[in-house]
Amino acid sequence: MGVCKYGHALTKLRRLTPSQRAAVLRSNITLSKRSLVPSSSRFGFALLAVGVVAGCSVYSPDLTEGGALSNGGTTGQSGNGGTAANTSGGTSAAAGDGANDAAGDGGSGAAARGGSTNGGTGAAGSGAATAGTSSTGGSGTAGGTGTAGSATVGGTGGASNLDLIDDLEDGDDLIRRVNSPKRDGIWDSGNDGTSGGMQTPTPGNFKGTLLGADAPYAGDMYAAYSKATGYAQYAFMNVSMRSWPTYDTTYPKYDASAYKGIQFLAKVGSGSSRGVHVRFISGDTDPRGGKCKLPTDTPTPAQSELCYNHYYAAVTLTNSWATYTLSFADDFVQGGDGMVDPTIDLKEMYGLEFYFGAGDDYEIWVDDLAFVKE
Repeated sequence: MGVCKYGHALTKLRRLTPSQRAAVLRSNITLSKRSLVPSSSRFGFALLAVGVVAGCSVYSPDLTEGGALSNGGTTGQSGNGGTAANTSGGTSAAAGDGANDAAGDGGSGAAARGGSTNGGTGAAGSGAATAGTSSTGGSGTAGGTGTAGSATVGGTGGASNLDLIDDLEDGDDLIRRVNSPKRDGIWDSGNDGTSGGMQTPTPGNFKGTLLGADAPYAGDMYAAYSKATGYAQYAFMNVSMRSWPTYDTTYPKYDASAYKGIQFLAKVGSGSSRGVHVRFISGDTDPRGGKCKLPTDTPTPAQSELCYNHYYAAVTLTNSWATYTLSFADDFVQGGDGMVDPTIDLKEMYGLEFYFGAGDDYEIWVDDLAFVKE
């Protein structure tokens, strides 16, 4: 390759005028340190003959671009040249650098044309009076594989075992809608109708109440709220699981058999009764289910046939927010003043009541009501 290279260069001498060739030969150019060829201008004509015999190309424009046959100057002209045509895998010729560097293929260290490789650019040759040599472009280092980010599901505590019924944050009386099994009930209030009794909100006008600085946690805005005084037998705040057009036997039930209990946040006001019965209203114990009887029915039913003997959990609330978790199997019981069922039938659910008995004036807040999953 070296002989052909210099054959190209010296063949180019033949295209010069006699005076130009003389000027070049007088420059006493050194061809290459590696070739161990004597630095004699007469030897250039011998190389010319070798180049022709070897079948080298008699002309390549790359040999002259960038001043390959120039005197080089002190810095050398920035060259695009270099014998890159026969390189493989991105080999690039280095450019000569230094005064009187006649054999270099380029100027002052600029990468030879074609020397840019996949992954690197050939290094430029340097050194005074040293022929530019070919160097192979280094392989580029492939980018490392990125580390996949990890995702946390359900927060640090893992997935919740709760199914939210309602958190009241929409500020209305509607519970959170669920399609399967269908859940589309409402919050409301009720009482025994005692003359002079007062209840807030009045039945049929329920909505979430805006919380102040005493919210149970940051960002909580609304809760269910009810207050009552002056009722001889009872008053309550309730939540139904299904909506209904009229209060009759067509009232739809909700299947809560996938759950083992309920959980909620609650507190009472400073002057309120603290004892509340959380009642499970079902088709077994409510007259809408058609399984029990009312005292006004004919013939007069026995005590053991009467309705409203709902399963309930007795809870004592405080004046501060607290979380209450109730098990259907362990915490809900029946009284003895009506029809007694062997077990609580979760498939027959109508809703829940926060129920206060005779003479119990109350003020209650409830929030984040949820079922506890099995």
